[in-house]
Amino acid sequence: MGQEQLVNVAKQYLLAGNYEKAAATYKQLLDYSPKDQELQKAYLESLMGLKDYKPAEKVVKQLLKSNSADARYNFQLVKIYRGTSEDKKADKLTAKIIDRTNNNDEEIRATANMFEKDGLSDNAIAVYEKGKSYQKENPYLYAEELALLYNKKGDIEKATESLLDFYVSRPEKSEEIKATLQRIMNKPDKLKGLQQKVQKRIEKQPDIEAYPDLMAWMFIQLKDYDKAFEQIKAIDLKLNEGGRRMIGFARVCFREFQYQAAISAYNAVAALGKEQPYYQIARSEKLSCMKEQLQRNPMYTKEEVNALGVEYASFLDEFPQFMQKETLREYAELEARYAHDIDKAIELLNNVVKANNVQQAFKGRCKLEMGDYELVRNNIWDATLLFSQVDKEFKQDMLGEEARFRNAKLSYFTGDFEWAQGQLDVLKASTSELIANDALNLSVLITENNPPADSNATPLIMFARADFLEFQNRDDEAIATLDSIATDFPKHPLMDNILMVRAHIAEKRQDYNEAAMLYQKIVTNYGDDVLADDALFNLALINETFFKNMDEAKRLYEQLVVKYPGSTFVNEARKSFRRLRGDKASVEDGGI
Repeated sequence: MGQEQLVNVAKQYLLAGNYEKAAATYKQLLDYSPKDQELQKAYLESLMGLKDYKPAEKVVKQLLKSNSADARYNFQLVKIYRGTSEDKKADKLTAKIIDRTNNNDEEIRATANMFEKDGLSDNAIAVYEKGKSYQKENPYLYAEELALLYNKKGDIEKATESLLDFYVSRPEKSEEIKATLQRIMNKPDKLKGLQQKVQKRIEKQPDIEAYPDLMAWMFIQLKDYDKAFEQIKAIDLKLNEGGRRMIGFARVCFREFQYQAAISAYNAVAALGKEQPYYQIARSEKLSCMKEQLQRNPMYTKEEVNALGVEYASFLDEFPQFMQKETLREYAELEARYAHDIDKAIELLNNVVKANNVQQAFKGRCKLEMGDYELVRNNIWDATLLFSQVDKEFKQDMLGEEARFRNAKLSYFTGDFEWAQGQLDVLKASTSELIANDALNLSVLITENNPPADSNATPLIMFARADFLEFQNRDDEAIATLDSIATDFPKHPLMDNILMVRAHIAEKRQDYNEAAMLYQKIVTNYGDDVLADDALFNLALINETFFKNMDEAKRLYEQLVVKYPGSTFVNEARKSFRRLRGDKASVEDGGI
């Protein structure tokens, strides 16, 4: 067999972990080429695999004759000394390897990695610390590596210090570093300890912007939004950011349902002046925030609704370009759903529909909502005309599918179940999970409760009528109709649907105790039916938003995720569960 073939055979033995045959083959090859360092390295690897330390030591020392400072070979010699219980020699040589570390980044990382792979975290740390000592211009160079190593060995104190160094040196990694800090600082007392460390650094290095930024993040984790805003505002003004950072903070507060903190931040941005780039954004987003705050207030008053309407009108007068944006649609919804001024809502949306320079998708959305409000006014023909226009204009778009669903539901409301079912059968395959789910629910309702032609369809006709009355805010009439079904057909399978409509009415009337009781009945008595996950999600929302019973809300969200994994509410429930558990809030577009 030729030498080249023999080398290939030896490599195959080594790759297969057959160290005995590999060693024998490489020894044979070295008899012909005793100074071939590649063969020596492979032979050494085979011997180390066999733990045959005496011949391995001889090979290493041969290699060191021409590579005396090579950390790899010295490290192999350390492993040999450990293997032969010559610990003093091993310790002395390890110290020598670390001491020899020079100001060469590639060598520093290679040597540290060598130690770390062998589970020698302390030695790897020593190498990085030695490398760090050379860095006068960039003392934070190995901050990330040191943080991970200190954390691995459980030295949280030093891990934290290294992460803070890393935070200063790599601001673009801020979110990742915050996530790591959050895993380490997973209790309020630990976060407060971290705040003290950062405060000391601020006192020593007041010009480093990363520290107050991090302080703001910690205050958010501790739910102290006022102090967080103090930090954010100070940085924003100091860097002359024109409100960019404050807008980011406001959005975090908005997402966390901290409406007052968000409104304060939006006001601060607006106070910087109309000439600032974020002025209009702050004003418009503040309106959205105030509207959601009103929606989530179980005791909102007519006066509050009217006052918010005045703010919307004032803003739109000042900035008419927002008449063609989401702000206008929100204003119309406020008038229709909360001020109950349907005529005004339709007038606002109709101005958008008639305008020439409006984005078609936004115009289509406004048409759909106009159709809904026409239905509230009982203008069925006008509603179906609007829905059909959107269907035609957005045939291959999600808006078209929404329009078709609305038309199908309108047919259901008016008792044309056969036509509605035909549309719903198609919509069940919608690419929109929400539309598909709504179509499925309505289809199941019709299928399960629409009997053959020779049977009694009265209960479903009455229920559809009650459903329509509730949609039109004629709630007393809806309840009377539902009560008639329950009285005349007490064992009819529509009972869970009746409970659901009554729960929606109770929520509209801000009777959250009644709504929660009705949702709980659905969950308890109809847990295997199609409305159970819907009821469970709404019950969780009521506990979180209105009862402020966060533990119960968290339990209900978790129950939904576990029991109904296919539910369209799963993602939202999972997010809410994590938020209530205390997982981190991140900041988008705001720099904290």
